[in-house]
Amino acid sequence: MLTALVEHVLGAVLAYDSAHGSQLLTSARTWMERDRRTEDAAAALHVHPNTLAYRLRRFAELTGRDLSSSAAFAEVWLAIRAAHQLGLQD
Repeated sequence: MLTALVEHVLGAVLAYDSAHGSQLLTSARTWMERDRRTEDAAAALHVHPNTLAYRLRRFAELTGRDLSSSAAFAEVWLAIRAAHQLGLQD
């Protein structure tokens, strides 16, 4: 069940990160863990806030989920936690 959730919500991002060596999933997780504070998340990731904003837009495009929506945020957060439990995310 967890695998299905991760694949449904994050599959495209996992594939993209794997193919491009990007950190879209890590960026979204870090931003979410910091209560959507872009400056704090960018500092934690050692990137410019504009870089993080681009990554979050790309994440939203790939998942088809608008992270400003509470429902989408909750769904993505649960999928990220599931990915962590499955060892797919550090």
